[in-house]
Amino acid sequence: MRSAALSVFTLFCSLFFAAAAQADRCQQIRAGLDIGSGTTKIAVARVNVCQLRIEKVLYQDQRAVAWNDALAHSTDNQLNAAIAREGAAALQELVAHAQRFHPQRISGVATAVFRNASNGQAVIEQLQRQSGAQISIISQQQEARLGFLSAKASLNDPSIRDEQLLVWDIGGGSMQMTAWRQQAGKPVADIYQGKLASVTLKNFILTVLKNSPDAKSPNPIGSWRQSVLRFVQFYAANEVSPQIKQDVAGRRVVGIGGVHGFSIRNQLPGKPNHYTLAALSKLSQQQVWKGDSELSGDYRATDVSNLLLVEGYMQALKIDEVTIVEASLIQGVLLQ
Repeated sequence: MRSAALSVFTLFCSLFFAAAAQADRCQQIRAGLDIGSGTTKIAVARVNVCQLRIEKVLYQDQRAVAWNDALAHSTDNQLNAAIAREGAAALQELVAHAQRFHPQRISGVATAVFRNASNGQAVIEQLQRQSGAQISIISQQQEARLGFLSAKASLNDPSIRDEQLLVWDIGGGSMQMTAWRQQAGKPVADIYQGKLASVTLKNFILTVLKNSPDAKSPNPIGSWRQSVLRFVQFYAANEVSPQIKQDVAGRRVVGIGGVHGFSIRNQLPGKPNHYTLAALSKLSQQQVWKGDSELSGDYRATDVSNLLLVEGYMQALKIDEVTIVEASLIQGVLLQ
């Protein structure tokens, strides 16, 4: 009798310690980087690598680095030494903070501005040497897929199916819309890869409408509002594929990235988690008359034009409401 009880106890202990060992193997502390065209972001999280789930975010931060502006004013399509030093200093500061949590890996992705600059790969290799992080320049299609993965992870709702979402990611130098659907029984990704984004629209206003290419800010935009909106609407109507336009109907549109999650959200009263086209339009009519001195933050030069960028796309694609999710590409980086 005693022997049988001992055997059961031994079996229980074996199972318990095996489960504990498995749980321990599934847990990793990871750091992820998203080096975008205007912002460098970092997050450290405890990740369940077996279930591909972010269990707890331990640290996150970001720094403004005007990579895209530097490239836009370059005469040789190269990122200059000054912006490379600024970017390296910001990255090293963020990585130093992340190291306090002893991550098992620090990896990241770099996006549009590094794809476009002729020395983009060289700059990233330099950043890797200076920070010790593993950084890859990804294609715009990879960026779109990673953004969708990040948005889905941040929603943290296993009942939501991919086919119910359209993820809209806007950065400084590129824009992505991603939707999944079934075709012949297989999942197919519809991806819009746009070049009109936060910094590119700001530069359009300065160079084409205001004829002030050397100015740092287009504010106040004022009576140019309707001209900007007409341009964005025309661009969206002609550049976005019919399939994406079809996908928009009946899906939940989820906005990620700095334009939705930081710029738009921080300008809306109460910093809500969703906004309507009507609310955005009302806000843009007020904000276009403000100069930089009436705005705040590191991104004031693009905040107002961001409103018009999103408003124009919503009008052209008949998007009535956007749900904001605090996600960038980092969540996808952490899970990969």
